[in-house]
Amino acid sequence: MKSSPEVKETLLIVDDELSVRELAADMLRSEGYIVLEASSGPEALEVCAEHQCRIDLLLTDLIMPGMTGRTLADVLTARCAGLAVLFMSGYIDGTRRETMVQGLQFIQKPLDWDKLKSMIRDLLKQKNRRT
Repeated sequence: MKSSPEVKETLLIVDDELSVRELAADMLRSEGYIVLEASSGPEALEVCAEHQCRIDLLLTDLIMPGMTGRTLADVLTARCAGLAVLFMSGYIDGTRRETMVQGLQFIQKPLDWDKLKSMIRDLLKQKNRRT
């Protein structure tokens, strides 16, 4: 019998595209992460409040209706000390350049699963060294 992966950190995935969110959540759960999901910035704020900021990493789309991923990340990092953030986007026009200039962690959609797992692991290692 195959054992399930060891439970690790808690991730919050925020994307208004259901298929992207579900696919990422399923893949990351199979890696042993506890995964919470939200379809918008306001919903993510509610999820974070319900979990009392016990979230290790925010994986959020940059471009969403109502509240951008950048605004969401700014609000959550102010509320939840030490929260790691990884942005994702399918838009190429300046989005990647903007995140690089500002020193933000970014992954392009469609997601490269090996790269996503590696980036998440690296961000969580950095976070754990700071705490």
